[in-house]
Amino acid sequence: MSQSHSTSITRVAIVGFGEVGPIFAHALSQAGVHVSTYDIKLDNASTRAALLTRASENGAQAADNLASALDNAQLVFSAVTASQAEAVASACARHLVAGQTFVDLNSVSPAVKQRNSTAVEASGAHYVEAAVMAPVPPQGIRVPMLLGGRHAAATAETLNALDMRAQAVAAEVGLASAIKLCRSIMIKGMEAMCVQSMLAAREFGVDDRVLASLAASFPGVGWDNGYESYLIGRVVEHGQRRSEEMREAAAMLDGLGMSSALANAIADVQETLAARGAPLLESLDEKGRLPAWRTLLKAG
Repeated sequence: MSQSHSTSITRVAIVGFGEVGPIFAHALSQAGVHVSTYDIKLDNASTRAALLTRASENGAQAADNLASALDNAQLVFSAVTASQAEAVASACARHLVAGQTFVDLNSVSPAVKQRNSTAVEASGAHYVEAAVMAPVPPQGIRVPMLLGGRHAAATAETLNALDMRAQAVAAEVGLASAIKLCRSIMIKGMEAMCVQSMLAAREFGVDDRVLASLAASFPGVGWDNGYESYLIGRVVEHGQRRSEEMREAAAMLDGLGMSSALANAIADVQETLAARGAPLLESLDEKGRLPAWRTLLKAG
């Protein structure tokens, strides 16, 4: 198979069908693109039926194996957990051929992206790293993405023609992910600090006073309008995935000879609250806020 980046995209494969996969599949299928998908949960009898239904509802054809999903796909999106990103890239590389482009959406360290690039490009396929720079819901396929790699510029044009928002930032693999992870230390760090601050404040019964003080010090941020509930809600809903991303940030810092203690501590807070708060996910309101956060933190 041989396709140039200028060729109209008609066939796409998505590996991993968790949060991102169905959103991308729905938008692309609505645009007339044939979408195939494979997820390891298809191999499990207890999860297969639900995944088949989810794929069908979002316009994707679920494949029985990875090779079938990738066959003839012009673009291959990898959207799995951080812990599985490298194994999936290696597995895909065994089936990819020249002319296909592998877009690595996963939040992993620059070093992992570089290893993934080596594995994929050994197959003759193109490798492009993608750093997703905001939560996919509610922006969907229009979520901003930074691309890196030798084929990043051409792939950005291809993705933007599919109504995506991709920007090539480097011909070198790893820099787009570095931008994302450095930013994530700040964003996920703010969430973790909010959790710790509100947990301690609630224990002393001074949470309202702390929030009032924050609102006075940082007017316009929303500390007087439920911002803390939004931040805590994000951790409850996505803390496990965010903790994995922070472990990747820690690995990045280790690679630079810097202390990874802060990134790992952020990961610990995210992971712990996600586990505690899982039963309260249905309490999130339409803005992603957790009205019951005080009960949740007190219960820990």
